[in-house]
Amino acid sequence: MKSKCFAIGCIVLIILTVSVNVHAKEKLMVFCGAAFKQPMEEIVQAFTAKTRVEVSITYGGVGTLLSQIMLTKLGDVFVVPSSYVMEQAKSKGLIAPVSIESFAYVAPAINVQKGNPKGIKNLKDLTRPSLRIAIANPEIVFTGMLAAELVDKSLSLDEKRLFGKNLVTYPEDFNKLATALVLNNVDAIVGLHNLSQWYPDKVDTIKLRADEIQRIGTGQVGVLSHSKVISLAEKFKNFMTSSKSNEIFAKYHYFATPQDAFAWIGAKKPIGGERPASADWFRN
Repeated sequence: MKSKCFAIGCIVLIILTVSVNVHAKEKLMVFCGAAFKQPMEEIVQAFTAKTRVEVSITYGGVGTLLSQIMLTKLGDVFVVPSSYVMEQAKSKGLIAPVSIESFAYVAPAINVQKGNPKGIKNLKDLTRPSLRIAIANPEIVFTGMLAAELVDKSLSLDEKRLFGKNLVTYPEDFNKLATALVLNNVDAIVGLHNLSQWYPDKVDTIKLRADEIQRIGTGQVGVLSHSKVISLAEKFKNFMTSSKSNEIFAKYHYFATPQDAFAWIGAKKPIGGERPASADWFRN
């Protein structure tokens, strides 16, 4: 009887061990806009600690990520700060039906070196001679799209020409844009409201005027329709909108609701709807 119980116990132990090992080998591939890099690193760690699911994540400009997904048909989850790009993915059949959720909001702003040594106070100051400024590539990067739109609609033709003369680089994702400022390769960027919270010892934020801001961005997460692990991808999507993830986004000063963003700006603005900008005006 003891040997029978022992044998049954061994079988149960083997089944449990196999089950744990199989679960531990489950993997997810996430494509994520670089504007979410810092909080996403913590969210992925928290998700893995809770589920034992391994998550590989690729960051980049949202336009570039969309092209990669279309070309390779790889990945399980798409995370973007751009509702426009998410709609593009949906229109191409890349997003599983009824799987898109919003989770965080951002507003454009001017980011400068800590202490603002150049004395930049507003958007027009970025047209002053000898300043080194940058925006993300507006053809493929969400923050670049926002920057191009507000410059195009807030500055005169002469001011846009001077702004263009000061542009020394236009990186292909938000993380590289932020790094250019942190490494003192530029004096200012048109970035996001919360970048100074990422680098409190390196960066200060200058608010744009309410009338200069054309729209705010909304973070969105969707499950890719070609995923081989749809249920697992759904679990990650749900975690992205959980109270735990909300706490992490709050830590990095993303706005929890549109109303929070509007209160900071001082006016109500459209949510999403940004479009890739022509490169002509800033390259010339």
